[in-house]
Amino acid sequence: MQGKSSKTAQPDKTEQKRAEILAAAMDAFAENGYHATKISDIAQRLGMGHGTFYRYFENKLDIFISVIDLIIGKVASIVESDYPTATNSAEEYHQQIIRLGERIFEVFREDMRFGPILFYEALGVDPALNARMETLLDAIAQATELYFINGVKKGFLRQDLDTLILSKAITGVLVAGVRDVMAASDPEAVTKRWSRTIAGLMINGMG
Repeated sequence: MQGKSSKTAQPDKTEQKRAEILAAAMDAFAENGYHATKISDIAQRLGMGHGTFYRYFENKLDIFISVIDLIIGKVASIVESDYPTATNSAEEYHQQIIRLGERIFEVFREDMRFGPILFYEALGVDPALNARMETLLDAIAQATELYFINGVKKGFLRQDLDTLILSKAITGVLVAGVRDVMAASDPEAVTKRWSRTIAGLMINGMG
């Protein structure tokens, strides 16, 4: 029984160590940039040797991809946390879109490392990483589209909307918004402005 318990606990220790290395890597990438960061910089922050690092990650690109996956995964979980079909009135729908926008911005406000890594350091690092980011962002756009499909079906949005293109466009707008929030002296106020403007643009248009 005792041996079985230790085997069960082993994966948890492995995941804990990976999480510690990921956190140290995020600090290093955010402070120094991807290209200037060395494996030794990450290992030194944890007081570990190179050999220990390579038990958990193959190389610097491997851990950087894991960092990107973690950040985009947090955004995706926000988009998937609500029920796209839960709203039954225009006001409920409006508030749902505002709520989603504010939650997404909050991810980047809570951890200021995320924005610089995702929107600056990740650009052009590796073709495979570029393709991976495109795939992940497309997945977020597809999840976002479900909210727009609900809006069209229930008459909250125009019937002739191309919901897939709209979801990709809104994803791009959110990226611009996150950059603005990151640079703002009052991030909370800017978050509210962006969330309400995006929701108003979607529902009321500009005419």
